[in-house]
Amino acid sequence: MVSEKVMQGYRGHVLATPKWFVIRWILLLAIFALELVVLTARHEVPPLLANDANWSAWLFHFSKEIWPAVLWIIGAYLIILSPRLRVIRNDLLIHLVGYHWQFWLVCHILALAAFAVVTALIFETPTNPVHLSAPWLSGWFALASATLLLWLLALAPGHFWLRLVRQDYTALLTGCLLGIGAWMLIRMLGQYETSLLWQNEFWNSLAMPTLQLVHSLLGWFYADLIYQPETFLLGTDSFQVEISYACSGIEGISLITIFLALYLWLFRKELRFPQVFWLFPLGIIVIWLANAMRIAMLIAIGASFSPEVAIKGFHAQAGWIAFTLIAIGSIVLSNRLQFFAVTEPDLPTVKANKSLAAALLAPFLILMAATMITSASTFGFDLLYPLRVVAIAITLYYFRKAYTGLGWKWTWQASAIGTAVFIIWMLLESNVDSSKTPLSQGLAELTSESAAIWLIFRVLGSVIAIPLAEELAFRGYFIRKLIAKDFENVALGQFTWLSFLLTSILFGLLHERWIAGTLAGMGYALALYRRGQLGDAVIAHMTTNALIAIFVLTQGRWSLWS
Repeated sequence: MVSEKVMQGYRGHVLATPKWFVIRWILLLAIFALELVVLTARHEVPPLLANDANWSAWLFHFSKEIWPAVLWIIGAYLIILSPRLRVIRNDLLIHLVGYHWQFWLVCHILALAAFAVVTALIFETPTNPVHLSAPWLSGWFALASATLLLWLLALAPGHFWLRLVRQDYTALLTGCLLGIGAWMLIRMLGQYETSLLWQNEFWNSLAMPTLQLVHSLLGWFYADLIYQPETFLLGTDSFQVEISYACSGIEGISLITIFLALYLWLFRKELRFPQVFWLFPLGIIVIWLANAMRIAMLIAIGASFSPEVAIKGFHAQAGWIAFTLIAIGSIVLSNRLQFFAVTEPDLPTVKANKSLAAALLAPFLILMAATMITSASTFGFDLLYPLRVVAIAITLYYFRKAYTGLGWKWTWQASAIGTAVFIIWMLLESNVDSSKTPLSQGLAELTSESAAIWLIFRVLGSVIAIPLAEELAFRGYFIRKLIAKDFENVALGQFTWLSFLLTSILFGLLHERWIAGTLAGMGYALALYRRGQLGDAVIAHMTTNALIAIFVLTQGRWSLWS
């Protein structure tokens, strides 16, 4: 291990990246990508059975949804850490001196072999219900965690990762929050026949150039091409694909545009304007070319190797991998070239109060993580909802001392604002037959005692736990973080139009009823602005949710909780 004295001597200097470092990381990343593609292509998730109440079976079924969320989290984490990436790289190079990474790579391969065997048993066809039990899930998850951990240890020593987590755990929490939020937003947009940034019209103008480029690329290798531009059909005699809107590449262009806009705004002080705007055409061109390459490789794999691998493996992952690499490349490019960067990223910066940031974000992050887990474990009716409440309560209790200075005094006007939000929410609510909702049907299948216990936790979560978690994050952290990096020095209740509108919109997007959610976020922000007391926003939120709970329980409007 390199001594701390030597490490301190290197810090502050830009170290040249040796070739062995680049080759090793490319090798390890390629191994990991290959493992992911092979495992996901070879195995399909177990089908869901209508009468299957086994929660572990539901987790297995949704297991392929984990990795896109992880990519979003990694991308958000890299965005937040981008000004420090050069410093982190220098520390990594120092830690790698004399490090025997081959041992951990061998251990990783052995763990992967065990994980592959267990995965094959679990995802075999036909499905064996015994393999979908909780013990198998625990073993499968433990092997997956060990495989990933050993791969990380092959990348870098354990003390490097521990040091990184200790120094940047706030960035990690924020990255998890933003990554999960982005993943949920994309999933929500994908459920509707709608377009993002006028994608349908834009795709119509790009369809022909994209198909022509793909046709030209494939023409170098295949003579029996089927090319029907009027129906967007392209392929060979043995394998053809129809290029639909969902996989057209327009979503990638929209996402890279939004990503770059957010990145430029968050780090506007470190970037050089207007030169940095060149990242937009560069990113759009590169992701368009990457999409054409993705389609060409999809057809080539399906025609020459395996249609199953092309559809189930490559098609499901190539787009997200390309977007992630291009997004990371944009960050690296903007930090390494003086044409884009104003200041050296190695300059010391004032660090925010990490303990306060963690205390404000952790309950909401736990809420989102618990929501994903419990929702994936059940279908329609969230039987495991009480676990959300318990997880949030534990987190709030753990950070309780950090909340003392946030202003918990409240007045009756806060309840009045919450009542007004409730009225607006109900006016925007559509008239749905609540007797046919999954929630009402799920409660009907429970015993009276179980239903009563579930409803108690549902009320406690809706009226107490969720308002606290959401208000600490949105009105305690984000609304001030959007004003200044050192948010702890921003007074509660300080107003800017940007922080007011953006936090309200983000708050709305996290709710299925996004218009009502956005207006609710504005109402709770106004409660905060009145006296600069976070307690007013919390009480307003609690009042709204309490009135909704009363309405649900007395009128049987279960759709309000669906």
